[in-house]
Amino acid sequence: MVARSTFLIILFLSFLSGPLLSQGKKLRVIADKANIYLKADKSSPIIETVEKGTILTLRYAGKVKKIWSHVDFTSKETGMTKSGYVLDSSVKRLFVATKIITIKGEEERPEEKFNSENYFRRTYWGMSEEQVVELEGKPSHQEKSDGLDIIEYRQKIMEMECLIEYIFAGNRLIKAKYVFLEQHEFKNQYISDYKRIKDWLTGKHGMPKGNNITWRNDLYRDYYSKWGEAISLGHLIYSSFWMTPVTEILLTLSGENNKVSLEVEYTGLRLKIT
Repeated sequence: MVARSTFLIILFLSFLSGPLLSQGKKLRVIADKANIYLKADKSSPIIETVEKGTILTLRYAGKVKKIWSHVDFTSKETGMTKSGYVLDSSVKRLFVATKIITIKGEEERPEEKFNSENYFRRTYWGMSEEQVVELEGKPSHQEKSDGLDIIEYRQKIMEMECLIEYIFAGNRLIKAKYVFLEQHEFKNQYISDYKRIKDWLTGKHGMPKGNNITWRNDLYRDYYSKWGEAISLGHLIYSSFWMTPVTEILLTLSGENNKVSLEVEYTGLRLKIT
């Protein structure tokens, strides 16, 4: 009867979904040791390893990729609050779980979704590959990886060469990336690029929810002129994090084997209709 409105019915059940209910929710580490990863991927850099009994705070109440929890924690090394991803099997929830059921009235029109800054460029989460191609044109490359379909475009973003990736599961857009391709002989210039991109994202989405500078090896920690080299060796990782109502945004500067990776990853956080 009430068109274009959304009602949230909150039921106390054994499942939790939705970023709005995560504030203050605690987890306890039940494994002997648990790795906190930069991304929800075991191949991602490990930010820190925490001991059994460590208390973590949820950033996003739903599970990421069904097996990960996005958490805040206090680093024993620096005393600073950091954020990352922990395997759900390594932790125990210390709260009563709830379930959100989203009942939608009249559907939003696509043109309204295009105008939202909560999504990626002119697209919105859930678009089909055909719809994205209609907007962006023919991709420069496409591939399948781990059951996901990926299409790529090359453009300049802030006058920097950039690869733009759209990632689909079941022909629904779930994630997108900017992968910056600039190459610098003086590696500290990558830190300057990171700061430029961070300022750009801050202008679009406000101040980041979290900033991490993580040292995995202290060899060059006291020599700022070597920090770019430290990044290329995997010794140092920069990351910043934003959250909008429907999108998680992660900016990372990392590296290994003398190569540097500078990326912005956008992940959709749309509530499921159950």
